[in-house]
Amino acid sequence: MSIIEQYLSQAQSLFQSNNFSSAKMYARKVVKRNNQHVEAIALIGHIHIQQKQYSEAEEYFNNAATINPNTLSVLTGLLAIAEVKQDFFLANSYLEQLITLQPLVAEHRYKMGLVASKIGNIALAEQSFEWCIENNFLEPAVQLNLGHIYKARGNTSVAAGYYQDYIQLCPEQAGVGFWSLADLKKYKFSSKELKEMQNIASEESLSKKNLALVYFALCKAYEQTQQIDKASASMILANQIVTQYRPFKQALFAKIVMSLLGHAPSPNIKNLPLADQTPIFIVGMPRSGTTLVEQVLACHTEVGATDELPFMERYALKMDMTGGYQAQLSQLSTGAIMLLRQEYLTEVNHYFTSKPTYVIDKNPNNFLHIGLIKTLFPNAKVINLVRNAVDNGLSVFKQYFSLGHDYSYSFAGINSYWQHYLDLMAHWERLYPNEILHVCFEQLVQEPESQIQRLLDYCELPTQEQCFTFYESNRVVLTPSSSQVRQPMNPKAIGQGNIYKPFIKQEIEKLDTIATQATQQFFD
Repeated sequence: MSIIEQYLSQAQSLFQSNNFSSAKMYARKVVKRNNQHVEAIALIGHIHIQQKQYSEAEEYFNNAATINPNTLSVLTGLLAIAEVKQDFFLANSYLEQLITLQPLVAEHRYKMGLVASKIGNIALAEQSFEWCIENNFLEPAVQLNLGHIYKARGNTSVAAGYYQDYIQLCPEQAGVGFWSLADLKKYKFSSKELKEMQNIASEESLSKKNLALVYFALCKAYEQTQQIDKASASMILANQIVTQYRPFKQALFAKIVMSLLGHAPSPNIKNLPLADQTPIFIVGMPRSGTTLVEQVLACHTEVGATDELPFMERYALKMDMTGGYQAQLSQLSTGAIMLLRQEYLTEVNHYFTSKPTYVIDKNPNNFLHIGLIKTLFPNAKVINLVRNAVDNGLSVFKQYFSLGHDYSYSFAGINSYWQHYLDLMAHWERLYPNEILHVCFEQLVQEPESQIQRLLDYCELPTQEQCFTFYESNRVVLTPSSSQVRQPMNPKAIGQGNIYKPFIKQEIEKLDTIATQATQQFFD
C-alpha cells in the first residue's frame, strides 16, 4: 500500500469514527501529495458538512467535480449542499446522476421522491416511493409521503389508507399519522380512532411533537361529533405544548415590521425596463383563501402556478445579513435589481417546460416583502386575501404548520401578528396606491362570479370559463386547502370560529375587534 493509500485509509477510518479534525489532517496530506485526488478532496468536503461549514464544503466539492464529476462521493456531497440550500431542482439533477450510477440504492429513490414532491413532479414522486415499497425499503415515511401525494391529488380515501398504514408501521410517530388524517379536512374519524387517540394522548413515552399533533387531531375529531368543549380543550393543550419548543419571537418580528415601515422605494426603479413575465403574488394571512385564489387563476391558459416559493424571503435574509434589509432595499442599484429579478425568474421558470406570461407565487408571508416585490417587478400583481379575523384566527390556531408561523400557537401571537400585518399593509398601500388588490374572502365565496371576474380584470387577463369552474381542475395542490379547492365555493366556512365563543370568549372578542379594524382599513 502506497503512502497516499495509507493516508486516505486513515482519513476514512477517522471520519467514520467522527474524529473529523484528524480525518481532515490525513486527507490534506493526500491532497498535498496529489492535488487531483478526487476522493481526498471530496472527503474534506464531507468533513466540512459535518462541521456545518457549508460554503467551504461546496468549494471542495466543486473542485472535485472539475476533476471527475461522476464520482459518488462528489455527487453525494453536492446533493447534500443542494439540500442545505433547499435548491430542489439542483438536488433533483444530482439524484438523477446517482440513480444512473447506483440504480438499486433505495436511499436515492427515497430522496428522489422527497425532492420530486418539492418541485411539484408528483408523478415522479409517486413512482419513486412505489419503487421503494416494491423493493422492500423499510422506511415508514414512504407510506406517509404517498399519503401526501394522494392528498395533493384530491384522493382522500387513498391518502387516508396510507396514513393509517403509517400509524401501524410507526406507532411512535402516531401523532404525525393522526394529524395527517385530520389535515385531509374531509376525513371523518371513526369512534375506534377517537378512542385510540384518547389512549395515545395518555402515553408518557410520546414525544412532545407527537402529543401536540394527537391533540390537534382530537380537536378535529371532537368537532365532528359536536363536542366543542372537548375540541376547545384539545386545541388549547396542543398549542400550549407547541409553544414550549416553538416560541414566537415576537420582539424580533416587531423589529422587522417597524424597520419596513420606514421603507421608501429605490429611486432606480424608474429607469428599469419591465420584465417579460408578470408575477402574481398572492399574500395575506395563512388559511385566508390564498389557495382558492391560486386555483382560480391557475386555470387560466396564460398563467403558470408554482408553490409557496421562498425566494423573496431568502433575498430579504441575505440583505439583512449584509447591512440591514430595509436599508439595503431602499438603496438597491439598477444592476442589483436586474440581477435579483433575473435570478427570481430563472428559479420560477424551473417549474415550467415553456415560459408562461404570468407566474403565481403564493407565499402568504410575502406581505412582508411587497416593497421588495415592487422594486424588482414594478408591474407585479399583488392580491391580498382578507378573511374575518375570528374565523382566520381560529383556523390557524387549530392548524399545525410543519414550518414557520410560530405566532399561530397562541392568541397573543395571532393578535400581534394580525396587527403588524395591518400596519404594514397600510404602509404598502400608501407607497403603492391602487396597485394592490384587496379581496374579501367572505365576499369571494358568496359572490364568486363577480369576484373572479374582478380578479381577472385586475390581472389584465381575458375572461376564460374554466376559471369559474376551478374546482373541476385536476392540478396538484400541495397546501392543507387541497380538498376545499376541489369543490364549488362554500359559504359554510363563514362564521366557523364562533362555535368556540362560549369557551374562549375574551380571545374571540379581541379577534372580533381586529376583524372590524381590517374591514375598515381594506373595504370602507
